[in-house]
Amino acid sequence: MTTKKKWTLSFAHAFVLLLLSLLWLHTPYTYGDEKFLIKWCSVIKRMALHIDEDSSKDRFLFINLAHEKALIPLEDELGNEVITDRQALAKFFAIQKRHPNAIKFTVCDVFLKGKSENDSLLATTLSGIQNVIFPTILDDNDCPVVPVIKVPYALADYKSTDQSFVKFTLLQGNKNQSIPVYLYEKLQHKTITKAWGINWEGNKPCLNSVIIDYKIRPQLVFQDKAFPAVNLSELLMLPEDVLVKEFLQNKIVIMGDFEHDQHNTFLGSMPGSLILLNVYLALVNGTHIITWGWLFYMLIAFTIYSRVLIFKSEMAEKKSSKWFARVLESVTLLAIISIVSYFFFNIAIQVLFLAIYTSFIVFIKKNKQAQMPIPRLKNWISYFLKTK
Repeated sequence: MTTKKKWTLSFAHAFVLLLLSLLWLHTPYTYGDEKFLIKWCSVIKRMALHIDEDSSKDRFLFINLAHEKALIPLEDELGNEVITDRQALAKFFAIQKRHPNAIKFTVCDVFLKGKSENDSLLATTLSGIQNVIFPTILDDNDCPVVPVIKVPYALADYKSTDQSFVKFTLLQGNKNQSIPVYLYEKLQHKTITKAWGINWEGNKPCLNSVIIDYKIRPQLVFQDKAFPAVNLSELLMLPEDVLVKEFLQNKIVIMGDFEHDQHNTFLGSMPGSLILLNVYLALVNGTHIITWGWLFYMLIAFTIYSRVLIFKSEMAEKKSSKWFARVLESVTLLAIISIVSYFFFNIAIQVLFLAIYTSFIVFIKKNKQAQMPIPRLKNWISYFLKTK
């Protein structure tokens, strides 16, 4: 086979690898090899090199609801359950209602379930407020659970394979918006839709699952005090004019239980409210958009990868004749491609799946040339499965 033909076939195969990568990226799941690469790339990128840290320290206000609790009776059995105090929430939103142009937006990460004696008070207070959103989840039929109080709501659900997640799904179920998408559309005046199985922002194709690149981490907020954070009860003790002018003016307010509502991530435990905010920041940064730059990089990288792995010279094939040597070589090259992709485009590809696929293609190619008999092929597959 001529060198020109090898490069042509390598370029054609790059499109196959790109399609497989896009199909995988569309899913909300990540596995061990991805998490390992993403974790350490993120640690180096954010914590060591401080690349692309969020520098707008004055545009957010974090209000902790961990100590604003109330008891309500359980609906289906005896006893009580703990909820966020809806009277305290009503006091805050009454202030927002009296100053409609002060706050840019409020994300109140409180799932409104159960009945409280203060429900009507909170409902009346929230009536007419447009720049607020509450969370909900999907039921067993992939439909959003409607909160007990009439409020704007969007999804705060996520999926994971091992109770720890890396990617967040933007449109869930039957094209249902998540809170980050709702916030992004309201503040950035953009629209994310789904058509032909693909997400679109205008005429730009988008990923439906984005890697959460934690620009704002708990230690920055609660230990380093890089962002303003306060308990709701302490905030409500201030004179209203001081509260509005010093704390609320031109802020995106994030309300949530930052102490107990914790979720496992590749960087450790993270408050759910902070996760939602970081997904919104990823959207603002455009990491969900499939750019021409990323497509061009992946095609070039996959072309070189295919040329090196599948259409190598006979001498190079003899040096890496063992299957585990080919897999190791494939994993190494794909890991480098993924690291570069994550650093520059915030998109990590699935390494192990593509490495196994490529090794299988190499195996088929070599044995087609050698015209391997079927019994020998069966023996090879049996040996491969035993060594797994």
